[in-house]
Amino acid sequence: MIELIKFEIGKIFSKKVVWVLLLAVLWSMGSSIYRDARVLKFNNIKNKEQVQQIVAPYEGEVLTKERIKIREDYEKKLRKKDNLSPEEFVLSSILNFDYTLDIDPDYVIGDKEYKKSELKKDLDKLKQEGKTDTFTYKNMEYIYNLIDKKEAQTYHYKMEWNYGADFQRMAPFLSILVIVGIATIFSSDYQNNTASLVLSSKFGKNKLIISKILSSLVFSTIIFAFVNCVFLSYIALDKFKGWNQALNSLKYLEATPYNITVIQYYIRGLMFSFIGIILFTLLVMLISLLVKNNILSMLISLGIYSAPVFISSFMPTKQLAIIFRQLNLEELISVEALFRNTDTYNIFGTPVLYANLLVTISVILIPIVAYTIIHFGKKQAI
Repeated sequence: MIELIKFEIGKIFSKKVVWVLLLAVLWSMGSSIYRDARVLKFNNIKNKEQVQQIVAPYEGEVLTKERIKIREDYEKKLRKKDNLSPEEFVLSSILNFDYTLDIDPDYVIGDKEYKKSELKKDLDKLKQEGKTDTFTYKNMEYIYNLIDKKEAQTYHYKMEWNYGADFQRMAPFLSILVIVGIATIFSSDYQNNTASLVLSSKFGKNKLIISKILSSLVFSTIIFAFVNCVFLSYIALDKFKGWNQALNSLKYLEATPYNITVIQYYIRGLMFSFIGIILFTLLVMLISLLVKNNILSMLISLGIYSAPVFISSFMPTKQLAIIFRQLNLEELISVEALFRNTDTYNIFGTPVLYANLLVTISVILIPIVAYTIIHFGKKQAI
């Protein structure tokens, strides 16, 4: 079995396109690091330690509308200057990136957007009307209780986490690597007319199918670890500065319903994204087994990943559009929307965040798809 797994992994990594994509990941992050270094050098800044020294006096400040307005006005004023000092550059761009957050974000609940105060007002109104047993009330109360636990946003230098933990940027690399590496794992045997020989061997009916599944999962685990480590190196250069800060103080995630830290977000994000990659790997394998054509297998696999969001634009109802846009593998692998949105689903009268629903469905589907591959694989071998 081990020799079969090694053989299958060797076949996957023998594809030049896999190595090209892995190099593309290195180039993508390397170019970002080089760009940052050039920007700092252009503005006469020695290194990021100097940046952190400049912003140090602002560390821990509680963000208010007044303070944010001051920072925004300062940035507008400096835009009129031709040459900025190192301190002016840092305070007008790098500081403002983490400072000018949305401290009163909108939360989407049903078809409406609410500020926290508006949500509380509508909750009180429903309570006065005696509608506490309705799903609308339960849903609004559930979201309000979540966001009410969040900490007040404070300034801390942590902008590297927006890039190093950018799951949305990693997702295309991972999905394409899975497609080019796995989509031909069964179909190539049929197109090369080696399937009948292989499947009639003593390993054909059982061990070969299992070895292909295990080798594909090993490959996906390797590329997942590689891509995430490459991106994590960006944060490591700053010694993971800001890892213990509240998630709602991270740019673009101000409206998160979760009261967790940045590092907790990253760890959960890794788990969710990995679940998505494992499920996607198994689905790509199943397609390869059933289609028996390399090109068609790759196209269908790409469609499974990217088509749901596109199809959602043509759905006849808004609810169907939301389902297609949210409950798909692209959302799970790219992660960020799972932590940014407050959308819920009515599961037997109980509001469930769509992130929890999507992860649960995916975990349930993994053994089902694996069993389906084994089942149809054995039938193909007969």
